[in-house]
Amino acid sequence: MSARSLFAFPAMMVLLGCVQDGPAPYTGGPRDPNSSTVFNLSLAPGSIENCVMADPGMTRPMTMAVQNNAGVLDTAGGIHYSLTRVGPNVYAGGDWIKIKANLASTPKTLSISTNDGRCTWSGTAG
Repeated sequence: MSARSLFAFPAMMVLLGCVQDGPAPYTGGPRDPNSSTVFNLSLAPGSIENCVMADPGMTRPMTMAVQNNAGVLDTAGGIHYSLTRVGPNVYAGGDWIKIKANLASTPKTLSISTNDGRCTWSGTAG
């Protein structure tokens, strides 16, 4: 093994250790009903000041669609996020941001935050 390979291997292991697998899927219980829910989000208190720059895109209506036990969050800007069923009527996902839609709660809730939690938006259906 060359000296170059000796240095490349640890770097590769560090990078591979950063891979995010996402939430574990929930397969128990009956299937969730197909649905479409519109959420209006707002920037949560305690978010850092720079989050305001992303606020115009985040505070537009977003639609959470469930079909065949799979969730998709559609933004008004045309971005689609596939979400994993993590509980009965609860969906989560995201790589660079964390998304959680709880369609089982009353009222139904949606939260989106950056990985470090410094920017968080949340809202209810309506």
